[in-house]
Amino acid sequence: MIPQNSKFPAEKYGWYNLGPGGGGAMFVPNVSPHSPDTAIVACDMTGTYITHDGGQNWRQLNMKSTSFASAFDPFDPNVIYLGSTGLYRSQDRGMTWKLIFPDPEAVELEVMVGDHAGHKYISKDNWPGGSVETIAIDPENNSNIYIGIKSEGLLLFSSHDGGKKWRELCRPEGKEFLKLYVNNGSNNQGKEIFAFTDTAVYRITDDNGLAEKIELPSGVEKIISADCGIDPDTGTDVFYMVTPARYENNGVFSGVFRSGDRGKSWTELDGGLFADFAGPRNGQRREFKCIATAAKDAGTVYVSVLRYPEIFSNPMPEMNYLGIMKSIDMGNTWQWVLKIGDKNPENLIGGWQERSYDTDWMGSPLGMAVCPANPDVCYYTGYGMTTRTTDGGKLWKQVYSRDNPDGTSTGCGLEVTTCYGVHFDPFDKDHIVISYTDIGMHQSHDGGRSWRHSINGVPRLWINTCYWMVFDPEVKGKAWSVWSYCHDLPRPKMFARGDFDKYVGGVCRSEDGLVSWQKSNQGMPENSVPTSIVLDPKSPAGNRTLYVAAVGKGVFKSVDDGKTWELKNNGITGNLNAWELTLTPDGLLYLVVVRGLKNGKEVDGSLYLSRDGAESWERLPLPEGVNAPNSLAFDPKNPKTMYLACWPRTMEGKENYGGVYMTEDGGVSWKNIFDKSAHAYAVAVDPKDTSVLYLVTFNGSAYRSGDRGCTWERLKGYNFKWGHRPVIDPWNRDMLYITTFGSSVWYGPAKGSKVEFEDIYPLRK
Repeated sequence: MIPQNSKFPAEKYGWYNLGPGGGGAMFVPNVSPHSPDTAIVACDMTGTYITHDGGQNWRQLNMKSTSFASAFDPFDPNVIYLGSTGLYRSQDRGMTWKLIFPDPEAVELEVMVGDHAGHKYISKDNWPGGSVETIAIDPENNSNIYIGIKSEGLLLFSSHDGGKKWRELCRPEGKEFLKLYVNNGSNNQGKEIFAFTDTAVYRITDDNGLAEKIELPSGVEKIISADCGIDPDTGTDVFYMVTPARYENNGVFSGVFRSGDRGKSWTELDGGLFADFAGPRNGQRREFKCIATAAKDAGTVYVSVLRYPEIFSNPMPEMNYLGIMKSIDMGNTWQWVLKIGDKNPENLIGGWQERSYDTDWMGSPLGMAVCPANPDVCYYTGYGMTTRTTDGGKLWKQVYSRDNPDGTSTGCGLEVTTCYGVHFDPFDKDHIVISYTDIGMHQSHDGGRSWRHSINGVPRLWINTCYWMVFDPEVKGKAWSVWSYCHDLPRPKMFARGDFDKYVGGVCRSEDGLVSWQKSNQGMPENSVPTSIVLDPKSPAGNRTLYVAAVGKGVFKSVDDGKTWELKNNGITGNLNAWELTLTPDGLLYLVVVRGLKNGKEVDGSLYLSRDGAESWERLPLPEGVNAPNSLAFDPKNPKTMYLACWPRTMEGKENYGGVYMTEDGGVSWKNIFDKSAHAYAVAVDPKDTSVLYLVTFNGSAYRSGDRGCTWERLKGYNFKWGHRPVIDPWNRDMLYITTFGSSVWYGPAKGSKVEFEDIYPLRK
């Protein structure tokens, strides 16, 4: 295995990030005022990423939670701030980080509670809890720092000593902060802070905390985006604001506004924003998502254009485009600089995603940032990609992946996608497959150095997620896989969205080494959500017996190589959220049914055993108090010894009945062998030395045990918050793959090390 990305932060511990790059939604880009090549983006899967070479390489920053904001010191290029479940500062261009609010010395407890192991600090100083959503540094005095915190409401805090002490300034109305702006006092306008929320704009006097609500344009009740800068000709502040577009009285109004007098009056900007729009025919609409300007040159401004319907509008409705418009006269007139219709434009150099998908797959830009000192440099983020221009929009180039001469792709550190499994071709040790959420499947034929998308032939409405796949152990090139439009299971947010019958999915078969797939789900309803597939190796080649678990449906069985399927739920009662199947060498078939929601109420998970090839099932007892089994692993030398990874239950603000449980009698009785408060996703057993176990959690850690779980050591270097599954490298037992919920695959040494939590996460000391 050759590392993909020399900038990966855990490299000093021997860990590397693998994958094709991109894939997941990215937000809140920011560009350094000191260099247009230094930028930060964040995703909603807890990762944050920084580049110092214009996106050729990205370094991943893991802050225990999602980052919601960033800020660059206006004077010192080495100093950067990140807002997450606390305020962090780096003094070495993002290499290392320290918590500055709450005060590390005041932190009494850190907890990770809820389905996503949500992190929070409990502190005895005036930290209010919650998350830092926006940050502003005084452009004349970098000791003055302002942050907007979302806690029980919105709170604006300030510090005048570089973050040592903080005081609350005011509590603006709204549900989220959009922008903080500190005006430059040298423009004779006086030092003030302006706070934009989703419903209001405030002018705040720093010395006394007096907050004055600024009147919004008539009829405006919601603000979508805001940005601010200085008119270089006059030195005055310029505010831009995006609100919902309006279709009324046979007229179209953009909802894009500008103020040149710090909010005293607003001008709606329409010149050219609808010039090529045919009108709201057949439900078509044009809306604007985000706006961005250069802090030192507000004459140039970019706005992202959304189209409705946003996705799966194939073919594209006539005259309905998405992309980016730009103005060089403060929004008086606008021109397209990135105009995307049913095809990508010639001035966009895309990557594997742009080649694989229709333009409506990735949607409109979600975030934009302009270099404060150079308005020709703009980054935009979206569903799966980050892209930038250095010439004012004449040419845009993706910066999430590298293209190789043979048509494959190699990630450059911006890995932002959930994956479920790493799968190995029994005939070719260099052939590796990753099953993904959002981007389906990728395969490598060179041990992980480069990747090729593998969705050819999969029905279009299935390609979102490949949950699992299996190779035929005796027939070269033959494999089966399970797909669905429903992603991110088994997270409850998917159950909360309603009946699974609205999703589609099924089984595909390949006979050419995954070059192409054929639909192979006769007998399985089209609205299935299959998440697990296993093959009985004792069944004859060419006529294999296979089993599939489908959430909401139960278990399906095929005895003809996957051509036809039959439902096999005899003995399975109540909850049918069949999630994972495990077939042991002695022919026993186990089924994990995950915890879910039905009509808003929690439904307990369960564990089943079949002794007759899924013809009948018997329910096994779960460990006491457990209601969310997640994954089952067995000892291949003694299959009655098994390990059950479990999600905890939140009870009175605390987590319990999670962790890992062990049975030595095939599931009749269980004992806990790992912290019951942990969100344990999966366990792996070393097939050569079955006393060695590996565990990955949603708590930002992975572990190794050399004594069947009696003691555990943390794997030093791995620190991604939401971990999925440990997968032992079958060709090198000293190395481990870890699939993640948002950071593709990590690959590193399968060795334990006694290491403190803060040695890897941002330092609290």
